[in-house]
Amino acid sequence: MGPDAYAEAAQRDGAAVESRLAELVAVLAFQHAGVREAVEYSLLNGGKRMRPLLCLWSYDVLAGAPAGASRAVTLDAACAIECVHTYSLIHDDLPCMDNDDIRRGRPSAHRRFGEATAVLTGDALLNLAYEIVFTLGARHAVSDATVVEAGRVLSFAAGTGGLITGQALDLGAAVGGDVSLVERIHDHKTGRLIAAAFEIGAVFAGAPAETRRRFRNAGVAVGSAFQIVDDLLDLEGNQETLGKTPGKDVHGDKLTYPAVVGSERARGRAAELVALALAELPEARATVLAAMMMRVIERTS
Repeated sequence: MGPDAYAEAAQRDGAAVESRLAELVAVLAFQHAGVREAVEYSLLNGGKRMRPLLCLWSYDVLAGAPAGASRAVTLDAACAIECVHTYSLIHDDLPCMDNDDIRRGRPSAHRRFGEATAVLTGDALLNLAYEIVFTLGARHAVSDATVVEAGRVLSFAAGTGGLITGQALDLGAAVGGDVSLVERIHDHKTGRLIAAAFEIGAVFAGAPAETRRRFRNAGVAVGSAFQIVDDLLDLEGNQETLGKTPGKDVHGDKLTYPAVVGSERARGRAAELVALALAELPEARATVLAAMMMRVIERTS
C-alpha cells in the first residue's frame, strides 16, 4: 500500500474516531461539568488513535469494510478502547506513578486540574469505556452475546490480565532485571490492550475462534514492538516530537528493553515482533492494517 492511500485512510478514519469520541462524551459523560472538561481535555487532544484504528482496520480486513451498521458498532467499540488507553495515561502520569508533567504536548491532567480530579477523570474514562460497550445493544443492532464478548475482551486487557499487572510490574522493576521481566511488562502494559483492539475488531466481524486467536497474537506482538520503540524514543527523542518528557526512564532507573540488551538489539527485536505479527495475518497483506503495523517500528513520536 502506498503512503498516499495510507494517509488518506488514516485521515478519514482518524477524523471519524475524533468525531465519535466527542459525541459519546457529550451523550454519556455530561453529568459533571468539571469532570467533563477534564475528560475532554485528556481525550480529545489529538493522540495517535492507533488502538481504535487497529480495531477498525482489523474489522475491515475480515468483513470487507462494509459501510453499514456493523462498522458503526465497531467504531463505538474502538472509541471505548481509546477511553481505556487515555485513562491509563492519566493514571500513569500521576506523581505516585511515573510523575510526568507533559502528555501529548500539554500539561498532564494532574498538572492542569489537580491530582484528585485527574484520578476521577481516569476513573470516568474507564467507566465510560464500559458504558459505551454495554449500551451498544440499545444504540445499535447488535446481539447481547457479541456485546458481552467484546466487554469481556476489553475488561481482561484493562484488568489484572493486562494493564494493571503491567503497571504494577513496571513500578516495581528497576535496572538490573532481565529480558523476561521486560517482556512480561511490555506484554501486559502495552501488548494486551493492543491485542484487544485487534480481537474486538474480529469479534464484530463475526470471526471464528482461530481467526480471533491469530489477531490477538498479532496484537500482542505489535504492542510489544510498540513499547520497545517507545523505550528507544525515550532515549533518543525530544519533547517537541514526543509530546512528553524524554529521558524519564533513564533518570528514573526504569527497566527497559534497551537498558537490558542495548539499542541496536532492541531495534532488531522490535522488527522481529512486527514480522511475526504480519505472518499471523496473511489476509491483511497490502492493507492499511499491515501498513500501520509496519509504521510501529518506523515512528518517531
